[in-house]
Amino acid sequence: MKMKRCLYERGQALIIIVFGIVALIGLTALAIDGGRAFADRRHAQNAADTAALAAALKKARGDSANWQNAGFQRAAQNGYNNNGTTNIVTIVSPPTEGPYAGNTEYIQVTIVSHVRTYFAPIIGIDQVTNRVQAVARAREQKLEEMFFGNAVVGLAPHECKAVVYQGNANTLITGSGLFVNSDCSCAEGAAFFNNSSAAALTIPTGGLTSVGCVQYKPGAVNATINTGASPFPYPPPYALPDPSKMCSGTATKSGSTLSGGYYNGTFPPSGVTTLQSGGIFCVSGEFKMNAGDTLTGHNVVIVMLSGDVTWNGGATITLDAPDSGEYKGLLLYMPLNNPGDILINGNSDSSFTGTFLAPAADITVKGTGGVTGMNSQLIGYTVDLSGTSDTRIHYDAADNWQAPIPASIELTQ
Repeated sequence: MKMKRCLYERGQALIIIVFGIVALIGLTALAIDGGRAFADRRHAQNAADTAALAAALKKARGDSANWQNAGFQRAAQNGYNNNGTTNIVTIVSPPTEGPYAGNTEYIQVTIVSHVRTYFAPIIGIDQVTNRVQAVARAREQKLEEMFFGNAVVGLAPHECKAVVYQGNANTLITGSGLFVNSDCSCAEGAAFFNNSSAAALTIPTGGLTSVGCVQYKPGAVNATINTGASPFPYPPPYALPDPSKMCSGTATKSGSTLSGGYYNGTFPPSGVTTLQSGGIFCVSGEFKMNAGDTLTGHNVVIVMLSGDVTWNGGATITLDAPDSGEYKGLLLYMPLNNPGDILINGNSDSSFTGTFLAPAADITVKGTGGVTGMNSQLIGYTVDLSGTSDTRIHYDAADNWQAPIPASIELTQ
């Protein structure tokens, strides 16, 4: 018996073939045009990243007029020339959207690119649009108070008893607080240690902040105490002065006055009672003052290249740091390669204004006497406030050295 085909079945194969061809073209479009769009997106993202970093570098260097052009130029070098047709490049600071919106330290680069398709128009897709963005941070070099402006800082990262308060005299810290960088636990001996209630350490503002344990006798510490603080890296994360660039020539004695420059031996020389105003003195040897000695220096910086500082009781010392310039507020500097000792035992006629920056040194303050005391920031590897006469330390940011924070850039998004 013969099978009869219905007329309406004729041509079905042709229709299936046509649909198959369309499907194949669609798959081809997906493979080729989709691949091109994906490749363009990756390339655009790389271009946005490099443009953001180029703009950030210019801005971090203080070039407020050309940072945006630097970003456009780098984008153009990578194929996105902001022609308004195939691509649009936008560079703004601060960003207009996202987590950094409104923050002037950040630069936002957005690239919108239009990728022409070759096979996809058959299925109604003439072009693919990619939108990518990058955000970079640009921090210009700036001056900053060291260690959050704490008046007394012990930098030792793991030393137990990194800051000690003992003795029979009161210590008053005003204008700021005390910071202990050590992570020493109570079981190991404590980062801040006190074992005497004969007198009191008083810090009205700023408090006592420590990474590790704070151990003290009842009544010996009158301050807000905070433990578990985040540590500072050691060596300190600041651009410290380069001692090789601070002095020139040889310090010369003229009568009772010493001019600035390099000096070898016990400092100051015999017979010197005055340091030349504005001088920087780079000392290789001990800086020693005994009872009855007198020394005055205004707008001076003393750099201890080697040796200790020993100021015994009964000496009258009046020293203050520069009022302006690169070393404004820096009074005494012991570089990292000088792990010497600093002993300060002042009297009522002595006064000091400016920062004692000695990141590798052990500082001991036996007393400053009087009401003037130290208008200073004390920064040492360890600090011992164990005097037999009262100590007063007052911190004012305007009187102390502000450390330069180097310019930096980073890609954040």
